Amino acid sequence: MIPPLPPETDAAAPSGRTLEPSHADADVQRIRELFDQAPGCMIVFTGADHVVQMANPAHLTFTGLTPSIVGQPARLAMPRGYSRGFGRMLDDVYRAGQPRIQRATKLLVNRYPGGPDEEAYGDFILQPLRDAKGVVYGVFCQGHEVTVEKLAADELRASREQLKAALEAAQAIFDNSHDIICVVGMDGRFQQVNKHAERLWGYRPEEMIGRCYQDFIHPDDRERGAELARQVGRGDTVAPFVNRHLHKDGTVVPVMWSAVRSESKDTVISIGRDMREHMAAEEKLRQAQKMEAIGRLTGGIAHDFNNLLTVVIGSAESLADGLDQAPELQSLARLALDAAERGAELVSRLLAFARTQPLAARPIDCAGFLRDLLPILQRTIDSQVAIEVRTDDAPLFCLADRTQLTSAMLNLAINARDAMPAGGRLTISATRAGCDGQDDVMLSVEDTGEGMSAQTRARALEPFFTTKPEGRGSGLGLSMVHGFASQSRGRLEIDSELGAGTQVRIYLPQTDAPATPGPVEANAPAAPPVPRHVLLVEDDDLLRDQVQRQLMTLGCRVTAQRNGHDALRRLDAHPDIDLLMTDIVMPGGMNGRQLADQARRLRPELRVLFTSGHTDEPSIRALRADGRSGFLGKPYRRSDLARELAAAFGDQPVAAIGG
Repeated sequence: MIPPLPPETDAAAPSGRTLEPSHADADVQRIRELFDQAPGCMIVFTGADHVVQMANPAHLTFTGLTPSIVGQPARLAMPRGYSRGFGRMLDDVYRAGQPRIQRATKLLVNRYPGGPDEEAYGDFILQPLRDAKGVVYGVFCQGHEVTVEKLAADELRASREQLKAALEAAQAIFDNSHDIICVVGMDGRFQQVNKHAERLWGYRPEEMIGRCYQDFIHPDDRERGAELARQVGRGDTVAPFVNRHLHKDGTVVPVMWSAVRSESKDTVISIGRDMREHMAAEEKLRQAQKMEAIGRLTGGIAHDFNNLLTVVIGSAESLADGLDQAPELQSLARLALDAAERGAELVSRLLAFARTQPLAARPIDCAGFLRDLLPILQRTIDSQVAIEVRTDDAPLFCLADRTQLTSAMLNLAINARDAMPAGGRLTISATRAGCDGQDDVMLSVEDTGEGMSAQTRARALEPFFTTKPEGRGSGLGLSMVHGFASQSRGRLEIDSELGAGTQVRIYLPQTDAPATPGPVEANAPAAPPVPRHVLLVEDDDLLRDQVQRQLMTLGCRVTAQRNGHDALRRLDAHPDIDLLMTDIVMPGGMNGRQLADQARRLRPELRVLFTSGHTDEPSIRALRADGRSGFLGKPYRRSDLARELAAAFGDQPVAAIGG
């Protein structure tokens, strides 16, 4: 129910005279009709308590209130809104007499009786009502619902913020990516390039914008690159591809590209990755596989060659001993012996490259080792080359075969000398180096010589590759050192540039100082010579005959067999065998290690001397861990055989077996 408005005074009429009732009633009725039909919310409050005088249907529908609020003060008519701040706004407008505008005011409304509360939003203006004297007697509130607009605006704002965040993230990725990201127009010119292009090509992005992408491709790859660009431009799916590009300094840079056409902007977006490290790693892998294959082949050839050299050395030695009355023939025999031993040294280098040479790893005091090496270097290196030795102050020990390490360091020093024909400085050092959680020792040989080109450095470890004049190098030096380092559970690294010298670094396992040996007991008196019976097992007929003669020369009785099966039958039938001398690598289904294991089941106390021209380090370590076994590498001289026999028959001096 909307009560009638109070009659008003006609300002133009004489004082105290009112409008005609008929005219006043008609005006009030028209005002009520307009009030009720207004699409926006309208409500009238009067007095300091803000009593609701009028509320149109649009307001009641929006707020969920009922006509019963008319005549009630606002705090009772609309308690939730009043307590949430609407009451304070009415007070402010009523007291100050100034209008107030509220935009997107959040309300809790109940659209229909018993329904749930809903969040709604409205725009409102609160205006003071004044009487003829200008005194505020109420507040008129007008507004309309903007819930749909508010939610749409919020959603739009959130979408814009998300888009902004996505664009910022995309820009951050674009700017900071370690890959090249670029946008190329359909005319082939760069429109956008990220900062990594400068690190890769040497050009700043602004130097590339507007230029054709073909300007940066290696000439030999431009035709192929243009064809791939045409395919991408047509929208075809193109698998990732590699193009060579030119750095600003002329360096060739391989780049793997993924490209896609953007239909919306009519551009091509490309992502490129620097492939230099990847290709270098692939090249290292190929090189390692090639070296491994060559090593296997080399090791197999060396095994057979060592058998032949053992025969040649033994025969030449016997000839030289038996030609005392023919000096000319004896000198020829000695010449053959020297040549065979040079061949043995060459095979030893091949085995070092193949990483199959026998090693006796022991703790080595690095500082003491370099001090002992210095006099040898001073006699070997020209006086115009200054030699400097650097070591850590603290004790430093590496684990390696001292003989092979000496050979490796001499080899590197001689290479360094040859790289400084006009003189220079040779620096040899030993220091600690940690890598991959392992404590290593780094032995370095550095020169100030000619250096190596990238092509030479890439092939430096290949066997038989050398840049020295014919007759001045075999090309096995660095490959031998590389094989020795790898076999010693270390590695070899080379840094070199033309005109800037070379540094070769050998990394070896670091170890503790060796235990101090106890006092040496005096040797017991030598026992009388006792003939020894040796069971010789060798599948090579020539070598078996030669070793049998050597053993007999040394005063041993010899029983020779071609294979392990025959040897076991002989051992089982004759218990007088003192020592089993067997090759490790033998055909027929039983190698030397298996033969020794079977033999010791028959004779647990049997001594064993293994021989081989080709074996790996784990086998040698296992042999040396067994106190009843010895090892003699092929080829060997009679004195080497005598020494190993003396060690096997530890109760007898060398002279007792003919050494």
